[in-house]
Amino acid sequence: GSKALQPAGEEGEVARMLGMVNKMLEMNKAALGAALLVGAFAGLWLLQMARKALVRYALTKAFKGKDKLSLLILKTLGGKRPGLLDYQADLPRLPLPPLKKTLEKWLASVKPLITLDQYEDARVAVEEFEGSEEAKYLTRVLRDRHKTLPNWLTDWWLEFAYLRQRAPLPTGSNFYSTDQHENMFGDVCTLDPIRRASDLIVGHLDFKQWLDEGSKPCQLVGGVVPVCMEGFPLVHGTTRVPGEGIDKLRTHVVPADGDAHVLLMVGSTLFKLPVQIKGKRVTSDSLEAAIRVAVKCAKEAKSTKFGSGAYAQPNVSLLTTRERSQWAKNRTLLICGSSKNCMSMDAVEEALFTVVIHDAATGCPKDNLELIKEAMHGDGTRMWYDKCFNLIVFSDSRVAWHYEHTFADAPVPGCAVEHALVASNPRVSHLRVLPEPKGQRFDKMVHAEMLQWDTDCVREFDGWVADARSEFGKLTGDIACGEVDFFDFGINHIKTFKVSPDGFCQAALQVASLRYFGRHVLTYESASLRAFRRGRTETIRSATAEMTAFAKAFAAGEQSKPGGKERVQGLLRSASDVHSRISKQASAGEGFDRHMLSLKLAALTTGVPAPRIFETDAWKLEFELATSQSPILQEHMKAAPTVMTHGGGFAPTSDPGVGVSYHPQRERIYFHVSVRSKDPAKDHERFCQYLREAFAGMRALFADASAVEV
Repeated sequence: GSKALQPAGEEGEVARMLGMVNKMLEMNKAALGAALLVGAFAGLWLLQMARKALVRYALTKAFKGKDKLSLLILKTLGGKRPGLLDYQADLPRLPLPPLKKTLEKWLASVKPLITLDQYEDARVAVEEFEGSEEAKYLTRVLRDRHKTLPNWLTDWWLEFAYLRQRAPLPTGSNFYSTDQHENMFGDVCTLDPIRRASDLIVGHLDFKQWLDEGSKPCQLVGGVVPVCMEGFPLVHGTTRVPGEGIDKLRTHVVPADGDAHVLLMVGSTLFKLPVQIKGKRVTSDSLEAAIRVAVKCAKEAKSTKFGSGAYAQPNVSLLTTRERSQWAKNRTLLICGSSKNCMSMDAVEEALFTVVIHDAATGCPKDNLELIKEAMHGDGTRMWYDKCFNLIVFSDSRVAWHYEHTFADAPVPGCAVEHALVASNPRVSHLRVLPEPKGQRFDKMVHAEMLQWDTDCVREFDGWVADARSEFGKLTGDIACGEVDFFDFGINHIKTFKVSPDGFCQAALQVASLRYFGRHVLTYESASLRAFRRGRTETIRSATAEMTAFAKAFAAGEQSKPGGKERVQGLLRSASDVHSRISKQASAGEGFDRHMLSLKLAALTTGVPAPRIFETDAWKLEFELATSQSPILQEHMKAAPTVMTHGGGFAPTSDPGVGVSYHPQRERIYFHVSVRSKDPAKDHERFCQYLREAFAGMRALFADASAVEV
């Protein structure tokens, strides 16, 4: 019997062995599958790392616009719709220019503007400084910042160009923009001002929601090169809070499931208007109804010692027009004196933005002078000048915006306004590039809560307001502002002259400036540094030797002499070429103005004496002509100029001085001109007339140029 069982035992052993082999094979298969899966993931990771490395390489070259390989890499590997901050960490660092080149460029920039003796003094100061131990030390300080910070310049720029500046904001660093062309000079898209206010609030909230969700795409120059987008999250909810030595930025971040509000101003009466409740956006109809009730409440208020109707409440907002340290002291005493004041101040500073229901009309469609004046500074009683922006809605339904400048440069909040204008205008809402965002809506009635102020706790309050009103009158009394428009001439025409559009505009401004001041003056033009991480702006000093040579010849009428026309044309083209070159250098991090300033700040912050360069007359020149070119259209490129804003402007940066913001379009150009002088109205008209004459004369220079096809 035992022999009979033997085969069966052998067969069982074989079966067990086969089972073990099968298990091993299964395990090997699993291991092989796992290995293949890990290998696939590793391969994908390596491909992703290689893509990122290539993109990083391309970003270090592409901003110069000449490296075709880097542009091709970004176009093929960069993604069609990168998210808002997808590129932020990969953007190149702002380069630190070589000291020698900076000093050479600075000397060249001041030479046309000073006497031979002043230039010689500056040249000697540069020669003494360039090879000195202090130059080596200050350069080491800047190099250390370049190695350790995402951007060696930006923190200093924010601190010293903005937050430490003590000048009142309305005519200091703040700026404005206007309504759409057809709304100002035709029929308004929405006749009811309160309805227009609620529609624009919704348009801004749409844009904010896209930002919060990260769905707003990163902006790409030429559809390829990404730029720094860090200013966009600060567009809503940011306030510049005054301090006695230095201000600070406060940005209120609203949780996804939280509450949010805007500050509603009706005269001196302030309301907290809910726009989001527990994560649900309030509808336009509910906002409209709440604004109507608030306006009625304000206008029907009983008289007080402060005023009547909408002005029956204490005018706390007027204090935001004051010198910054003075306003800081006032604010501290107000919020320390009463918990009621502290709560109201928090409500103001946590608001997403301010909406002003203005009780006056604009004078449009006859002209937009009153709209521009109110948008630039107003009378001080109707805006909270520290807020990221004030949306001003006039009684005739026209609108304008007034912006605080510290948190970002004009194109950033300008993009938000562009979207709000398109989304809120029934005539062009079909053009919006960002659709209405999804999400639950709060469609019940909301109530605008009136903010309460206890001014009895501060006996000096009435004196503060009286002083602020007087100071504001003096601050704005020497400023005049307005617009010069060319509706039959634009970029397409200028290109037929073989001159860059920006160079042409700057040349016209130099001619007007020479006639206005009677001499060449230091001229500021802003250049964007947003190709770099945390980049803001660099200075283009437009009054170059070539530009001033053209302006001098043109103003002297050289073009009327035999052979003069061709010679002056040549001078203009030469000036334009130089201007294009230095503009590209500035935007590529090869400028010199910020580097010079940083050398001075390096000395200041480390306690060493400032180099003698900064004591020369050449350095002490002021920017008597401050200019800026900002885009009107950034993303709605299919929109006609008539349905977009006319752009905006700012006050002069010197006293006396001229401020010019200009916006070239394909077939038109808008200039916003402001003048600060002892006779501002007369001098404003004088500069504007010189500008019109310069354009007319420069167009005549090229009267034989081929007609542009429209």
